[in-house]
Amino acid sequence: MKKLALFTIIVLIFGTISPSLTNQVYAQNDPSILLRIAIQADKQIVNQLDRVYGNQIPNNIQILYDKGHATLKSLDESLSNNDIEKAKQDFLLTMNSFMQISRIMSQSSEKVVVVTISEKPNRNISSEIDRLEKYVKSLENVSKKYDVNVESDFIKIHDLIQELRIQIKDINEIDTGINKIKIILNSIKKDIRESASKHQSDFIKQFFDRLLDKINNQLTKAQDNGEDQTQIDKANELILEIRELLSKNQINSAKIVYTELKVVLSNVGISVRLT
Repeated sequence: MKKLALFTIIVLIFGTISPSLTNQVYAQNDPSILLRIAIQADKQIVNQLDRVYGNQIPNNIQILYDKGHATLKSLDESLSNNDIEKAKQDFLLTMNSFMQISRIMSQSSEKVVVVTISEKPNRNISSEIDRLEKYVKSLENVSKKYDVNVESDFIKIHDLIQELRIQIKDINEIDTGINKIKIILNSIKKDIRESASKHQSDFIKQFFDRLLDKINNQLTKAQDNGEDQTQIDKANELILEIRELLSKNQINSAKIVYTELKVVLSNVGISVRLT
């Protein structure tokens, strides 16, 4: 298997994730870095799954991903509630779930569960249809999780599956029906991927909104304490620029400006941290 993406590199760097690692991260006086790392890991694992499995993600891996994504949300809530100890545990659970996925993908890259059209004369059509239906139900659950409006597409698929069971002895009709279903599934997968991407963008923007609100409060206190007004004005300009970029969904550019903002804040004695 080719080299894994950045996510795998992150996992390898972490090795066996332990509380001491999270303590070291928190020691940087910026516990929000836990959320940033977890968000990046989530993004990388989604890309990795898409490249390796497409719309045929094995159930055991899907369960692990759902678990990791759920604890990522819990991590965000823990930081919002200033519950740093809970945030550390959520971070560990999130990264451990993603690390297990990476290990499974590395160790069994050739054992992907896919729905294929067998050319063997003794192919078990009934079993193929059962596997296909099981996968469709799994994808249907994922679509509901991301609020993707594809109910009509699934109705078509379920109707086609019923037709397959009726035409079970006609190989040509079976192959044609399966191909029709695959075309619809590819369209559904595209919609889910777009919705997941938007969900992730919204998640990051919400994080920035909370962080920038707290920075604004710190700048007000710095101004009351007589800190350098030039630096305070510069910080406020950068905050407005970040908000503008986020409104245009230019998240990477917003991150770059945020880095510049941290330097300016340090000049007026403000340590950026989400608490």
